[in-house]
Amino acid sequence: MTAQIPVYVINLDRRPDRLARIAAHLADRGVTFIRQSACDAASVPEAEIAKIIHAHGPLGQLGLGDRACTISHTLAWRAFLETDARHALFLEDDIYLAQDIAQTLASDAWIPPSCHAVKLEKFNAGTSRLLLAPEIGQTPTGRALHPMRSRHVGGGAYILSREGARLALSHRGRYRVPIDHFLFNDTVSPIRRALAPAIVVPAMATQRAYAYESDIAPLGKAIRPKGWKKRLRTLRRGLNEVNQAPRQLWQWATGQARIVEVSFAETPPQP
Repeated sequence: MTAQIPVYVINLDRRPDRLARIAAHLADRGVTFIRQSACDAASVPEAEIAKIIHAHGPLGQLGLGDRACTISHTLAWRAFLETDARHALFLEDDIYLAQDIAQTLASDAWIPPSCHAVKLEKFNAGTSRLLLAPEIGQTPTGRALHPMRSRHVGGGAYILSREGARLALSHRGRYRVPIDHFLFNDTVSPIRRALAPAIVVPAMATQRAYAYESDIAPLGKAIRPKGWKKRLRTLRRGLNEVNQAPRQLWQWATGQARIVEVSFAETPPQP
Protein backbone atom coordinates (compact mmCIF):
# COMPACT_ATOMS: atom_id res chain seq x y z
CA MET A 1 0.00 0.00 0.00
CA THR A 2 1.24 3.47 -0.86
CA ALA A 3 -0.24 6.89 -0.26
CA GLN A 4 0.44 10.43 -1.39
CA ILE A 5 1.98 12.71 1.23
CA PRO A 6 -0.07 15.87 1.95
CA VAL A 7 1.67 19.21 2.51
CA TYR A 8 1.00 21.77 5.26
CA VAL A 9 2.37 25.31 4.92
CA ILE A 10 2.64 27.38 8.11
CA ASN A 11 1.89 31.04 7.46
CA LEU A 12 1.03 34.12 9.53
CA ASP A 13 -2.29 35.79 8.69
CA ARG A 14 -0.49 39.12 8.38
CA ARG A 15 1.95 37.79 5.75
CA PRO A 16 -0.11 37.21 2.58
CA ASP A 17 2.97 38.19 0.60
CA ARG A 18 4.88 35.17 1.85
CA LEU A 19 1.88 32.94 1.23
CA ALA A 20 1.68 34.18 -2.36
CA ARG A 21 5.38 33.50 -2.90
CA ILE A 22 5.36 29.93 -1.61
CA ALA A 23 2.06 29.21 -3.37
CA ALA A 24 3.65 30.22 -6.67
CA HIS A 25 6.76 28.18 -5.88
CA LEU A 26 4.77 25.05 -5.01
CA ALA A 27 2.55 25.48 -8.06
CA ASP A 28 5.70 25.62 -10.19
CA ARG A 29 6.82 22.39 -8.52
CA GLY A 30 3.43 20.75 -9.14
CA VAL A 31 2.56 20.53 -5.44
CA THR A 32 -0.75 21.41 -3.77
CA PHE A 33 -0.86 22.35 -0.11
CA ILE A 34 -2.99 23.10 2.94
CA ARG A 35 -2.40 26.41 4.68
CA GLN A 36 -2.00 26.36 8.46
CA SER A 37 -2.58 29.69 10.18
CA ALA A 38 0.42 30.37 12.42
CA CYS A 39 0.45 31.47 16.04
CA ASP A 40 1.44 35.15 16.00
CA ALA A 41 3.77 36.19 18.82
CA ALA A 42 2.91 39.82 18.10
CA SER A 43 -0.71 39.34 19.17
CA VAL A 44 -1.06 36.16 21.25
CA PRO A 45 -0.68 36.84 25.02
CA GLU A 46 2.46 35.38 26.58
CA ALA A 47 0.32 33.60 29.17
CA GLU A 48 -1.34 31.59 26.39
CA ILE A 49 2.03 30.72 24.86
CA ALA A 50 3.36 29.65 28.27
CA LYS A 51 0.60 27.02 28.53
CA ILE A 52 2.21 25.17 25.63
CA ILE A 53 5.95 25.95 25.71
CA HIS A 54 8.07 27.14 28.63
CA ALA A 55 10.11 30.33 28.51
CA HIS A 56 13.26 28.58 29.77
CA GLY A 57 14.95 25.30 28.90
CA PRO A 58 18.29 23.63 28.24
CA LEU A 59 19.12 26.22 25.57
CA GLY A 60 18.46 29.07 27.97
CA GLN A 61 15.67 31.64 27.79
CA LEU A 62 13.53 31.39 24.66
CA GLY A 63 12.12 34.36 22.77
CA LEU A 64 8.43 34.70 22.02
CA GLY A 65 9.13 34.24 18.32
CA ASP A 66 10.61 30.78 18.68
CA ARG A 67 7.91 29.76 21.12
CA ALA A 68 5.07 30.92 18.86
CA CYS A 69 6.72 29.17 15.91
CA THR A 70 6.78 25.92 17.88
CA ILE A 71 3.07 26.27 18.66
CA SER A 72 2.36 26.85 14.96
CA HIS A 73 3.93 23.51 14.11
CA THR A 74 1.81 21.74 16.73
CA LEU A 75 -1.32 23.19 15.13
CA ALA A 76 -0.29 21.70 11.79
CA TRP A 77 0.39 18.31 13.44
CA ARG A 78 -3.10 18.36 14.92
CA ALA A 79 -4.64 19.13 11.53
CA PHE A 80 -2.71 16.23 10.00
CA LEU A 81 -3.94 13.79 12.65
CA GLU A 82 -7.54 14.76 11.88
CA THR A 83 -7.05 13.20 8.42
CA ASP A 84 -6.44 9.59 7.35
CA ALA A 85 -3.00 10.35 5.86
CA ARG A 86 -0.10 8.19 7.07
CA HIS A 87 2.57 10.86 6.62
CA ALA A 88 2.61 14.62 6.06
CA LEU A 89 5.17 17.21 4.99
CA PHE A 90 5.37 20.38 7.10
CA LEU A 91 6.79 23.56 5.55
CA GLU A 92 7.58 27.03 6.83
CA ASP A 93 6.63 29.68 4.30
CA ASP A 94 10.19 30.80 3.47
CA ILE A 95 11.31 27.36 2.26
CA TYR A 96 12.64 26.59 -1.21
CA LEU A 97 12.26 23.05 -2.55
CA ALA A 98 14.17 21.03 -5.12
CA GLN A 99 12.77 20.18 -8.52
CA ASP A 100 11.92 16.57 -7.64
CA ILE A 101 9.67 17.33 -4.66
CA ALA A 102 6.43 16.30 -6.42
CA GLN A 103 7.87 12.88 -7.29
CA THR A 104 9.03 12.48 -3.71
CA LEU A 105 5.55 13.20 -2.36
CA ALA A 106 3.69 10.98 -4.83
CA SER A 107 4.13 7.96 -2.55
CA ASP A 108 5.22 7.26 1.01
CA ALA A 109 6.46 3.74 0.21
CA TRP A 110 10.10 4.87 0.41
CA ILE A 111 9.82 5.83 4.11
CA PRO A 112 10.78 2.89 6.39
CA PRO A 113 8.09 1.99 8.99
CA SER A 114 10.58 2.52 11.85
CA CYS A 115 11.40 6.08 10.72
CA HIS A 116 8.91 8.59 12.12
CA ALA A 117 10.63 11.82 10.99
CA VAL A 118 12.37 12.62 7.71
CA LYS A 119 14.33 15.85 7.40
CA LEU A 120 14.37 17.28 3.88
CA GLU A 121 16.14 20.51 4.80
CA LYS A 122 19.83 21.41 4.81
CA PHE A 123 20.04 24.04 7.53
CA ASN A 124 22.13 27.14 6.91
CA ALA A 125 24.32 27.82 3.88
CA GLY A 126 27.13 25.71 2.44
CA THR A 127 27.94 22.15 3.45
CA SER A 128 27.48 20.50 6.84
CA ARG A 129 29.41 17.48 8.11
CA LEU A 130 27.00 15.18 9.93
CA LEU A 131 27.35 11.84 11.67
CA LEU A 132 24.98 9.54 9.80
CA ALA A 133 24.25 5.81 9.84
CA PRO A 134 24.45 3.80 6.59
CA GLU A 135 21.81 4.36 3.95
CA ILE A 136 18.46 2.71 4.68
CA GLY A 137 16.67 3.62 1.49
CA GLN A 138 16.20 6.19 -1.23
CA THR A 139 13.60 8.69 -2.35
CA PRO A 140 11.83 7.89 -5.64
CA THR A 141 14.41 10.08 -7.44
CA GLY A 142 17.49 8.47 -5.90
CA ARG A 143 18.37 10.71 -2.95
CA ALA A 144 19.77 8.64 -0.09
CA LEU A 145 18.04 8.31 3.28
CA HIS A 146 20.41 8.17 6.26
CA PRO A 147 19.48 7.83 9.97
CA MET A 148 20.76 10.85 11.92
CA ARG A 149 23.35 10.21 14.61
CA SER A 150 24.19 13.86 15.36
CA ARG A 151 22.08 16.97 15.63
CA HIS A 152 21.17 19.11 12.64
CA VAL A 153 18.54 21.73 13.36
CA GLY A 154 16.16 23.68 11.14
CA GLY A 155 12.41 23.11 10.99
CA GLY A 156 11.65 24.42 7.51
CA ALA A 157 10.80 21.11 5.82
CA TYR A 158 10.25 17.70 7.39
CA ILE A 159 7.92 14.72 7.18
CA LEU A 160 6.27 13.09 10.20
CA SER A 161 4.43 9.79 10.41
CA ARG A 162 1.18 9.61 12.36
CA GLU A 163 3.03 7.97 15.25
CA GLY A 164 5.68 10.69 15.12
CA ALA A 165 3.08 13.45 15.21
CA ARG A 166 1.22 11.82 18.10
CA LEU A 167 4.46 11.45 20.04
CA ALA A 168 5.45 15.08 19.41
CA LEU A 169 2.00 16.33 20.44
CA SER A 170 2.04 14.29 23.64
CA HIS A 171 4.60 16.79 25.00
CA ARG A 172 2.38 19.81 24.35
CA GLY A 173 2.55 21.93 27.48
CA ARG A 174 6.00 20.59 28.31
CA TYR A 175 8.09 21.91 25.41
CA ARG A 176 11.31 23.56 26.58
CA VAL A 177 13.21 24.00 23.31
CA PRO A 178 12.27 25.35 19.85
CA ILE A 179 10.64 23.06 17.33
CA ASP A 180 13.77 22.14 15.35
CA HIS A 181 15.74 21.22 18.48
CA PHE A 182 12.75 19.26 19.77
CA LEU A 183 12.72 17.11 16.63
CA PHE A 184 16.35 16.93 15.57
CA ASN A 185 18.74 17.79 18.43
CA ASP A 186 19.58 14.62 20.34
CA THR A 187 21.37 16.59 23.06
CA VAL A 188 18.17 18.24 24.32
CA SER A 189 15.16 16.47 22.76
CA PRO A 190 13.11 14.04 24.88
CA ILE A 191 11.73 12.28 21.78
CA ARG A 192 14.63 12.35 19.31
CA ARG A 193 15.52 8.66 19.69
CA ALA A 194 11.91 7.49 19.53
CA LEU A 195 11.41 9.43 16.30
CA ALA A 196 14.42 7.68 14.72
CA PRO A 197 14.83 10.60 12.30
CA ALA A 198 16.57 10.29 8.96
CA ILE A 199 17.83 12.98 6.60
CA VAL A 200 17.68 13.07 2.80
CA VAL A 201 21.12 13.34 1.14
CA PRO A 202 21.62 15.50 -0.80
CA ALA A 203 19.05 17.71 0.90
CA MET A 204 16.07 18.94 -1.11
CA ALA A 205 14.99 22.00 0.88
CA THR A 206 16.65 25.22 2.02
CA GLN A 207 15.65 28.47 3.72
CA ARG A 208 18.62 30.26 2.15
CA ALA A 209 17.10 30.83 -1.28
CA TYR A 210 15.57 34.20 -0.36
CA ALA A 211 16.78 37.29 1.46
CA TYR A 212 16.72 36.87 5.24
CA GLU A 213 13.37 38.21 6.46
CA SER A 214 12.49 36.28 9.58
CA ASP A 215 9.22 37.23 11.27
CA ILE A 216 10.37 35.81 14.60
CA ALA A 217 13.81 37.45 14.80
CA PRO A 218 12.49 40.84 16.03
CA LEU A 219 10.48 39.00 18.70
CA GLY A 220 13.50 37.13 19.91
CA LYS A 221 15.00 33.75 19.21
CA ALA A 222 16.91 32.14 22.09
CA ILE A 223 17.78 35.11 24.29
CA ARG A 224 21.50 35.88 24.36
CA PRO A 225 22.56 36.41 27.98
CA LYS A 226 25.64 38.28 29.13
CA GLY A 227 28.25 37.81 31.84
CA TRP A 228 27.95 34.81 34.16
CA LYS A 229 24.59 33.84 32.67
CA LYS A 230 26.24 33.48 29.26
CA ARG A 231 29.05 31.36 30.73
CA LEU A 232 26.53 29.16 32.53
CA ARG A 233 24.51 28.63 29.37
CA THR A 234 27.67 27.75 27.44
CA LEU A 235 28.62 25.23 30.14
CA ARG A 236 25.18 23.61 30.07
CA ARG A 237 25.20 23.31 26.29
CA GLY A 238 28.71 21.89 26.40
CA LEU A 239 27.68 19.24 28.93
CA ASN A 240 24.74 18.25 26.73
CA GLU A 241 27.13 17.74 23.81
CA VAL A 242 29.67 15.83 25.93
CA ASN A 243 26.97 13.46 27.15
CA GLN A 244 26.39 12.32 23.56
CA ALA A 245 30.08 12.07 22.63
CA PRO A 246 30.78 8.50 23.91
CA ARG A 247 27.85 7.07 21.98
CA GLN A 248 28.76 8.95 18.82
CA LEU A 249 32.45 8.00 19.02
CA TRP A 250 31.52 4.35 19.54
CA GLN A 251 29.23 4.37 16.51
CA TRP A 252 31.92 6.01 14.38
CA ALA A 253 34.70 3.67 15.60
CA THR A 254 32.62 0.53 15.02
CA GLY A 255 31.43 1.59 11.58
CA GLN A 256 27.83 2.08 12.66
CA ALA A 257 27.99 5.69 11.47
CA ARG A 258 30.28 7.92 9.45
CA ILE A 259 30.83 11.58 8.73
CA VAL A 260 28.88 12.64 5.63
CA GLU A 261 28.97 16.01 3.90
CA VAL A 262 25.42 17.25 3.31
CA SER A 263 24.41 20.13 1.06
CA PHE A 264 21.30 21.28 -0.79
CA ALA A 265 20.90 20.10 -4.38
CA GLU A 266 18.36 21.54 -6.81
CA THR A 267 18.26 18.28 -8.78
CA PRO A 268 18.68 14.67 -7.63
CA PRO A 269 21.95 12.78 -8.21
CA GLN A 270 22.45 11.19 -11.59
CA PRO A 271 22.19 7.38 -11.62
